[in-house]
Amino acid sequence: MLNSTASGLTSMLTASSSQDSGREALLGVVRCAAGDLPFQPLDDHDWPRLPSDADAHHLAPLLEWLTRGCESSAPRAVRAQLRALVLRQTAWHRARTAAATEILDALERGSIRTLVLKGAALAWTIYPSPALRPMTDIDLLVDRSDAAKAQTVIRQLGFDAAPPRPFGGYAHHLPSATRVDGGLPITVEIHLDALTRDSGQSIAPANLVEPPRRFLLDGASRMTLGHIDTLRHLVHHMLEPSPDGFVRLISLVDLLRYARAFHAEIDWPRMEAAFPFVLNALACVHAIVPLTGELARCAAPDWWRPADAGQTLRPLRWIAREASVLAIVRELFVPPAWWMHAYYNVRPGRSLLFARAVRHPTRMIRWLALRVGGF
Repeated sequence: MLNSTASGLTSMLTASSSQDSGREALLGVVRCAAGDLPFQPLDDHDWPRLPSDADAHHLAPLLEWLTRGCESSAPRAVRAQLRALVLRQTAWHRARTAAATEILDALERGSIRTLVLKGAALAWTIYPSPALRPMTDIDLLVDRSDAAKAQTVIRQLGFDAAPPRPFGGYAHHLPSATRVDGGLPITVEIHLDALTRDSGQSIAPANLVEPPRRFLLDGASRMTLGHIDTLRHLVHHMLEPSPDGFVRLISLVDLLRYARAFHAEIDWPRMEAAFPFVLNALACVHAIVPLTGELARCAAPDWWRPADAGQTLRPLRWIAREASVLAIVRELFVPPAWWMHAYYNVRPGRSLLFARAVRHPTRMIRWLALRVGGF
């Protein structure tokens, strides 16, 4: 009996240690990709699972790019696995880029002003090669008055919209529409707002802080959000609930690369005055991925390293699977301190008492009400 218990505890500790080691290896990828730093060789036991873990976090192309210069330290099987993952991601990137071009051209012919969001814009603006930033969906933002027309346009291109999902009436985008191109599913989301209603804020064509910005997507001029609106969007997206309860790693890379790439063009005084939570979020990120260069001025004090740095809420549908009501209530109403500091704009080192006692319970009630009301 004692031997069995000891064996069980040993297995749990080993699994926990393995998970921590795997996450630290992934954070090493994030640090190097975000700061264009040389990739440091890993211990032998970290390599076998790293390609699949990186792929799950949309980091596989970046990992392969980072390790090209240190192939001698990466096992041959790992290099082969990474090449296979990158070939697959490259094929998806080509298919989604072609579909995005087709959709944007059709919307332009229909005189529908469209802004490109997330990976479809970031891949072409802040990465050395667009294929290094996988895009899972094609996210497009249109004015509410053009939404139905835009959905009709993509339907005419062969994209079938999914039926509305339960509790989905609160969504900030129309039902996802999918088409299969050469065996690859391509999904498009027509957004009415770049931010979910859960955030309590809005980034829509009618209330943009800055004029939209032009960029080249596969050689064609397209439009995306201005710098301040993009940074607001990236911070909110990074802090959204994550299935594994840890901040979205590709979102960390997006935020840090964007802030570095356009640092000289961003109106930082205006950002600090109107949207201080963006700078506070960067301060909190410093506890996970140290800020360097121009961004170092945003860093939290080096002594502030909460034990739960990087941990976030999980989506409500995942929390609801917990076995006990007590576990559900605890996870909903006692979230990680790191997330609380970033989400509620509480400076590192300041008390979370008011946020825990008032702001978060109020926000949770609102989230639940949105879902019930949107059924």
